[in-house]
Amino acid sequence: MAEKSGIDIAVGRALNRLRQERGLTVTALSNTSSVSAAMISRIENGQVSPSLSTLGALAEAMSVPVMALLTQNDHTADVHHVRAGQGLPSRRVAPNHAHEYLLLGKHCGPGGSFQAARIRIDRDEAGTLPTYQHEGHVFLLILSGAATYRCGSERFVMREGDTLSFDAKLPHGFSEIDGDHVEFITVSSRPD
Repeated sequence: MAEKSGIDIAVGRALNRLRQERGLTVTALSNTSSVSAAMISRIENGQVSPSLSTLGALAEAMSVPVMALLTQNDHTADVHHVRAGQGLPSRRVAPNHAHEYLLLGKHCGPGGSFQAARIRIDRDEAGTLPTYQHEGHVFLLILSGAATYRCGSERFVMREGDTLSFDAKLPHGFSEIDGDHVEFITVSSRPD
């Protein structure tokens, strides 16, 4: 019997993990991918080196990029720990507007990316408030101050403790800083 290769074992583990995360049985994945249940089982056990077309069919059936099956994430992963009041000082610059913020975390991978930041915008320095639009989702938590946030055709008066989450395909952004400032946490995700 041939010895299992490291890549075959890693692909098998990734396939097993992704299948289970989606709540799929081997039979269900077989039915949607047109890859036999026996072949899926052999791949998951690291007993075979699947072709790229087989990996492509399995990835498509699970709605993930093929790279998700080839990435060995059992051994390495980025972890960010940010202590209270700290973060990576950053600056957002747009036409007639700029603001400082603390980047709290950022991850990118086969499933997409997300970024978390703590932002303060002072009304006296706000200039022209930018509008954003992209794939993915956004979550906001107002820490202090007050502002009006535009999300599509809707306007939301946001005060301390308020949250807002939405599909980022809608044009969005603060339309007015209602007090002297607004400070908030934002988390945005984008698909791959």
